[in-house]
Amino acid sequence: MDAIQFLKQEHKKAKATLKKVLKASPESRGALWTELEPELKAHEQIEDACLYGPLAREAGRTDAKLGRWRAKHQKEVGRVEGLIEEIESLDPEEKAWLAKVKAVGASLERHIREEEQDVFPRIGKVWDGARRKQAGGEMEEMKGEKLHA
Repeated sequence: MDAIQFLKQEHKKAKATLKKVLKASPESRGALWTELEPELKAHEQIEDACLYGPLAREAGRTDAKLGRWRAKHQKEVGRVEGLIEEIESLDPEEKAWLAKVKAVGASLERHIREEEQDVFPRIGKVWDGARRKQAGGEMEEMKGEKLHA
């Protein structure tokens, strides 16, 4: 599968699961979050290892925005990881927990929108279909390793 298709599929799943967490009763939302949280962490690691790291090396000279995207992406990931740590220290039935999950959701929405509207079309211009498929295969393999380890 093409890397961009893979990520769009992952984005759709993450948004749907996050929506379920936010709509769930206070008693059940913690369990849903427990399913989503490792997916989010794996997603960011996969993106960096299979897409943004190689892009920074291979395409950074031909597309300056792609060259800078990895650093911006890592900064955003750091912010979300901080929120996730805070979430882990709270009770899922508390309003503060829900507020932090909503903040993660808002951050993800911005991130996904920027990737899908600006970054992915740029990738399509610097990587041909074969290179995107190679990265997509690496992503699928890495996801399997991360989530089934």
